[in-house]
Amino acid sequence: MATIPSRPTSGNGTPTEAVRLYSTKAAADLLGMSDDWVRDRIKDGSLRAVELGTSRQKWRVRADDLQAFIDARTDQTPAVAA
Repeated sequence: MATIPSRPTSGNGTPTEAVRLYSTKAAADLLGMSDDWVRDRIKDGSLRAVELGTSRQKWRVRADDLQAFIDARTDQTPAVAA
C-alpha cells in the first residue's frame, strides 16, 4: 500500500507545519497515472483538491486527501495462496 507523507501534529492534534500540497502532475506520478486521469478524478469529485488560480495548473492535492483516496481504493482482503 502506498503511503503519502502527511503533516506532523502535536500531542493535541494541531498541525505543526504547513499542509503539503502536490501538483496534479506530482500526484499523478505518485499514483502511476496520467495528469489527465488525476484531473478527471478531481472533476468527478472522487479526489479532493484545492483551487489556487485560474490556469490549467491551478489545482493542488493535499497529502492527506491523496492518502485518503489511496486508502479508499486499497483492497483490504488478505491474499489467498493458490
